[in-house]
Amino acid sequence: MTRPTIAGIERTTAITGVAAAALLYIFVSPPAALGCVAGSAFMIVNFFLLALVGGGIIAMASGGKGLSMLAILLLPLKLAFFLGAAYVIVSVLHVNILGFVAGVLTQFAAIFIETWRTSDVQGKVVPM
Repeated sequence: MTRPTIAGIERTTAITGVAAAALLYIFVSPPAALGCVAGSAFMIVNFFLLALVGGGIIAMASGGKGLSMLAILLLPLKLAFFLGAAYVIVSVLHVNILGFVAGVLTQFAAIFIETWRTSDVQGKVVPM
């Protein structure tokens, strides 16, 4: 059984984001499509940095002394940074909010798609 990878989820997020943006461009409006691209890119960067910070925390913890105060603060600091970044994107840059939310949701869709794609039960009928 293969497992979903960070790169696979990010790739699927990009593909899903572009597809959602195209649909929003056709059926809603160009600003909504631009907001979707911004939201999708926001989540790709967020997921990449989450993997980076998580790896850093594991590396710090494997040093034998347990978690340091810096390791404990890394995740809340990343969260605060991304909350501020989302505020700037929506408020200062005036990105379409519904399009941005649609772009953010492409990350969750990508996780489900990538998990299904790498699972062993594709096309198999499981007897009850």
